[in-house]
Amino acid sequence: MKKAISTSLVAILLATSVPAALAADQESKGNGNGKPEVKAEAKDKSKETSVKESDTDTDDEDSTEASTDTNIKDAKLKKQLIELRQELKHAAEITEDQKKEYEQLVAELEKTTDKQGALDVQLELLQRTYQKGDHTPFKKLGELLENTGSTEVKAFVDGKQVQADVAPYVQGGRALVPVRAISSALKAEVNWKPETRTVEITRGEKSITLYLDKKEATVDGKATSLDTAPVLKNGRVFLPLRFISEQLNAEVKWQEEGKIVIIDDIQASKESDQDTDTSDTSAK
Repeated sequence: MKKAISTSLVAILLATSVPAALAADQESKGNGNGKPEVKAEAKDKSKETSVKESDTDTDDEDSTEASTDTNIKDAKLKKQLIELRQELKHAAEITEDQKKEYEQLVAELEKTTDKQGALDVQLELLQRTYQKGDHTPFKKLGELLENTGSTEVKAFVDGKQVQADVAPYVQGGRALVPVRAISSALKAEVNWKPETRTVEITRGEKSITLYLDKKEATVDGKATSLDTAPVLKNGRVFLPLRFISEQLNAEVKWQEEGKIVIIDDIQASKESDQDTDTSDTSAK
């Protein structure tokens, strides 16, 4: 006699709740009283929002690689890229031969007219091989960005693209970026105070205060003028990137092709060198 096997299926529903609260700032249209109203980057029932760097580099890298694999159409080239990544997992640093293989992949993808795939691999190459001060890889990146029809401004710090929920933009020849992008990219703490309409930025002993819609700032207690004022746009506070970067000891370059802002974080290099020197001294 055949045994009857009954199987029960249980469905498990997971619900996640993401707390999100934004304070309203009276700067845009439509509050019903004839006064403008705009959402600002501040929490409800809070006087101050502290934006800190989150440790998500590994997750971002995995996500980027997965996205790249999806975008590459040629199965053979996709396999070659995956094998190359496997080699790099067991290597202390990328070799010249591996770098050339990346460049060859970009060229082969261009031949197949896979523009997005070529762009993705060039971004991966840039992140793995970038050396501060050598902006040569950005020339190819700019060419690929234009080939894919990209028109948005993109900012890079030490070869890594600055991630933001809204894109930077250029106004009066100056690039402006959202507050949260500054925090993440330059490892600074950024506080937006809606009641005084000010942004406070701290990194180490450096302290900067900027005022919304005003071409002035306070740096370590001293007043200074700005070429471009911080602005509120699409519910986000945008800051002048060059001014902030240079005050935090970073070098900024603009590449017209591809609309790229290139930032080399000099402060991070100095801190890294100091850590190395301390480590070497301790070892003796």
